[in-house]
Amino acid sequence: MSAESVLAVVTLLVLVPTCGIVLAVTPWIMSKGELFSVSVPAVAAGDPEARSLKRAYSMWILALTAVLTACIGYALVATDPNMAVLAACAATIVLVLASYLSMLHFRGKVQSLKLARGWKATSQEHAAMLGGADVPRPVSLRWELLNLLPIAASLLVALLGYDAAPDIIPVHQGFDGVVNGWAEKSVQTMLMPVVLQLAIAGTTAFCHAMILRSKRPVDPRLPASSAVAYGAYARAWSAWCVGMGVAINASVVALEASLVGWVSLGFAGAAITLATLAMLVPCIVLAVRYGQNGTRLLDRLPEGAALCADDDEHWRGGVFYANREDPAVVVPRRFGIGWTLNMGRPAGWLIVAAFLAICVACLVVAVQG
Repeated sequence: MSAESVLAVVTLLVLVPTCGIVLAVTPWIMSKGELFSVSVPAVAAGDPEARSLKRAYSMWILALTAVLTACIGYALVATDPNMAVLAACAATIVLVLASYLSMLHFRGKVQSLKLARGWKATSQEHAAMLGGADVPRPVSLRWELLNLLPIAASLLVALLGYDAAPDIIPVHQGFDGVVNGWAEKSVQTMLMPVVLQLAIAGTTAFCHAMILRSKRPVDPRLPASSAVAYGAYARAWSAWCVGMGVAINASVVALEASLVGWVSLGFAGAAITLATLAMLVPCIVLAVRYGQNGTRLLDRLPEGAALCADDDEHWRGGVFYANREDPAVVVPRRFGIGWTLNMGRPAGWLIVAAFLAICVACLVVAVQG
């Protein structure tokens, strides 16, 4: 088995466990004021029953992850690699869906616990930082222009190697390292990696812009500290967006080089896989280091028994936010790391519609190709 095939097998075996571990630790890296997407006082973080619910969720997700990983391993050994790929894709979908359904189950239990404990907001307290010169800010969107460097490199490779490239170009190979997909040499074929790079750059730039435009949560109990924590969190993730886009786009240059015959297709696939896996490491580190909204930076601060605000009614299914009175289009998620859209604003629906339109267009182009 070639080195590229070994890397592909390792990727299959690592994908689901990595996803499962991230999902399992999610309740532990959320804000103390949010438990399974339910608004609770910060003191709930130390409540024995609340902690038992988080442990139960984590153990269930880890057990399911172990079973699904074993199924992938069996498919890899007992059948063929292509079936293992399908098993890995199906297992990832099952794991994500199961985690969401589990979150809804435990969300119901937290709502009952909230009622039993009398955790109720007697008022709606909010705070904001005006000025805040010392508050960290996300890196500038201009850093996304660094993606132009690997894109230019791919164009240069295509230009220099086009004439010497074979008339029939390998574009796909199996786990055994044997090429099983070909395409005729053309400008369109040579520009496929560049189109991929543009898509990656556009995706990371969009995510970066969401961070810049997102609502900045401030804890009324600790306005300055929470603002600094969120600022550091947003800055770290915006820098990760830039790094991820540049790293993966740089690896795609190897794909362009494979089309002109300078390197093998297997080498290009390995380069892209390694770059993608490498960017997962800082992703996990940032999630654990900062927590959602930078909450882990505030772990040593005192826990309050008062519930300052309660906006559970605006979170449908725990993950979908809809509040017409909130002017923010992008808001931090209540369960999981990252941000989501305010579907109570027309702009939120426009962004979703644009995303779906792009996906459909890409699918049509792929089918026609």
